[in-house]
Amino acid sequence: MAAFLKKLGVPRNVQLFFEPWYEVQADGSILFPFGDEFEHVSPGFHRVPTAVNPWTAGSGPLVFFSFSAIEAICFLTCYAHSFADLNLLQFIAIGNHWENVQSCTGKITLLFGQDVLGRLTDIKLSMALRNKRLAIRYCADATFDIDRHRFTESEITLSSFEKTLGLRSGIRTVKPRNFNTFFEQLKHQNL
Repeated sequence: MAAFLKKLGVPRNVQLFFEPWYEVQADGSILFPFGDEFEHVSPGFHRVPTAVNPWTAGSGPLVFFSFSAIEAICFLTCYAHSFADLNLLQFIAIGNHWENVQSCTGKITLLFGQDVLGRLTDIKLSMALRNKRLAIRYCADATFDIDRHRFTESEITLSSFEKTLGLRSGIRTVKPRNFNTFFEQLKHQNL
């Protein structure tokens, strides 16, 4: 078991679920393999790779996408009480490179941050998972042009995008309360 995860408040059942998909280093830091690349996390730093291969854990029909593996662990720490059987879960961390994400079956939930990058990733990835490509452009008037529709920074969410374009991807998002990421939330509460 990783001492860092214990300090973050990750319960034992969540640590055991993720244990096959990470390596604890001698210094206590944790490596998550993304093919030939690694996500590396410790109390003092967090490096998310720009990797072609995503990190995956589990193989259940409830699929959760995030930027990082530690974000997936922190999400499950906050919501483990909602899942009676952790074997029904699958987590996919895409790092800084989402281009090679394949469409997948199952109930999909996106765990990206509350900031603009997280909300834009919700839109871009949800369309990619449904085999649809779209361009997002930042305009001079501080708006985003998405498929010839304009959104301000405060308006841009997957829900508002889908309503504006009349789409229903069936993909949902979960955001932490009062923090940008679940990792940030646990660090603030427990470290």
